[in-house]
Amino acid sequence: MNFRLIAFLLLLSVLCSCERRDITYYMESEISVTADWSRAGLEEEKEEGATLVIFPQDGSQPRVLLTGEREYTTVRLPLGTYDVVLFNRTFTDFNNLLFRGQDAVEALEAYAREVVTRASTRVIVSSPDKLAAATIHHFEVTDDMLGNYAPAASRAACPAGACKMHFTPVPLTRRIQVTLNVKGLQNVREVRCTLYGVPLSVFLHDGHAGEELGGQEFTVGSPAFDQGSFTDGTMKGTLDVFGFDRSLSHSILLRALLVDGKTVIEQTLTDITVEEQTDEIGNITLHIEASVPKTFPDVKPEGGSDSGFDVSVDDWEDDQQVDIPV
Repeated sequence: MNFRLIAFLLLLSVLCSCERRDITYYMESEISVTADWSRAGLEEEKEEGATLVIFPQDGSQPRVLLTGEREYTTVRLPLGTYDVVLFNRTFTDFNNLLFRGQDAVEALEAYAREVVTRASTRVIVSSPDKLAAATIHHFEVTDDMLGNYAPAASRAACPAGACKMHFTPVPLTRRIQVTLNVKGLQNVREVRCTLYGVPLSVFLHDGHAGEELGGQEFTVGSPAFDQGSFTDGTMKGTLDVFGFDRSLSHSILLRALLVDGKTVIEQTLTDITVEEQTDEIGNITLHIEASVPKTFPDVKPEGGSDSGFDVSVDDWEDDQQVDIPV
């Protein structure tokens, strides 16, 4: 009996002398974030970073994460459900884009920096930068995902695929190439146009254009005469827009500076044809073709030159305008 008592006391002493280990509770899960940018149309930005905006569905403060490597990063998140938006560059890294609505995923919106009001219509005066984004809705961090970054001995194993986000950003701006058929091309020095019926903003979470429509300025150049003609030909221009609804009515207001350096003529183009072209990776380019309705009149070239496209449109004199003969 005494032997058993002594053995029990010795065992109790050994157990009490063992090193005490604290239990660690992990409150976050480490999420790997990957992105495939092959459909974004941003090949020239492959060395640039991206922005991850994490919106907790409980209404708490969104979190903004800047990534120097746009194809991979990690982020640690506590228990909860999230909506997450990924887009190229950062909020402040665009020349002609600004953002608003950063407090809610449905409100996050990109809009043009340079906008003026002309005849009660808001007009974008400089094309927005290229923008691409993707969104994951209802990403959930659960109890069994917590602590997956802990030391191997105490690491939790994530359910298959649960600790990963994968994005495939797509363009939110669309490229439009414009071709104008011009009569009296030899009399034209420079042309500035405004395309009407285009949106002034775009929402990042779903790519839908904002409700407000307005105009967007662009210039055309590259004059080319038709084969066998010294008077008729084409001019071309390119612009990027937040969207283009082909079911709506569109028009182009054209202002041309003639070769005399002082005559400015306006014409409105309403007979517009629109076609889509898709490249090998799925990017869509819109092609607009329109004919200038009236022939530009003959004027005496400034300085004796036959023609020229070397005067800035900022130097045009709006008060010197002539009627176009029918």
